[in-house]
Amino acid sequence: MMKKYILITGIILVALVMNLSSCNKDFTTKSPYSTLDGTSMLRIMDLSPNFRNIFSLPDSFNVFINNNLITGYTPSGTLLMTYGSAFPTASSGWGYISIPPGIQQIRLSVRSANNPDSITITSFTKVIQPNSYYSFIITDSINSTRDSSQMFFRDSTLAGPPTQGYFNLRFIHAVLNDTVGKNIDIWSTRTNRNIFANVKPGQITTFSQWAFNALLTDTLYVRRAGTAITLATLNSQTFNNQRTYTLYYRGDGNLTTGTKARTLSVYVNQ
Repeated sequence: MMKKYILITGIILVALVMNLSSCNKDFTTKSPYSTLDGTSMLRIMDLSPNFRNIFSLPDSFNVFINNNLITGYTPSGTLLMTYGSAFPTASSGWGYISIPPGIQQIRLSVRSANNPDSITITSFTKVIQPNSYYSFIITDSINSTRDSSQMFFRDSTLAGPPTQGYFNLRFIHAVLNDTVGKNIDIWSTRTNRNIFANVKPGQITTFSQWAFNALLTDTLYVRRAGTAITLATLNSQTFNNQRTYTLYYRGDGNLTTGTKARTLSVYVNQ
């Protein structure tokens, strides 16, 4: 069953990227690597509200792995990767693309006036283990030399589904510029308590199992640690049986409106 799922995922991803590459003739997007046994899976997200200030370059960019273009363009011709975006989309293999294991170079690039993707913003060398899931979340700490600060990490629990009657959930604190009392709690109305407590900026919790209930939704609040001061809210969230989710707090901690305001969101891992 797993091999069949991986093969179907690969076919979907190939179709997606071929469609995207046809919209821009300057640079050909290579098809994603075949998702066969021995390969690994990677998710890339841009959650850096200050990307432009850090690099003095646009925060709409392409991603290369070992000089293979893996992102691409939307049907309108704009770059897929920009603030708040993820590649691949959640509809494509739960948002993962297959890559070969081993030492891999991940490069972010933008266009010059004459050549596509000729200006390298930054690059990273990562060691990828076979048969593993990884997330690379671009935040304002992208220039750090440590994987943990860059938010490059292994989604190690994704070898199988949660126990029947439960779902998996973890939390990522990606708001790094909150200047007043940085640590936060996540309050759940469904459980009437904090499900994550005293989480510091840049911290990624482990996955934990929670009881599934088809009759209940959950409203989740980001609160200043140890208080009832609300910083962001995620309303009426549904968590399904035997699914794995990541809850994440992103944006500029000092903004309450606009595209880069502090926000609580969730995505499905599996």
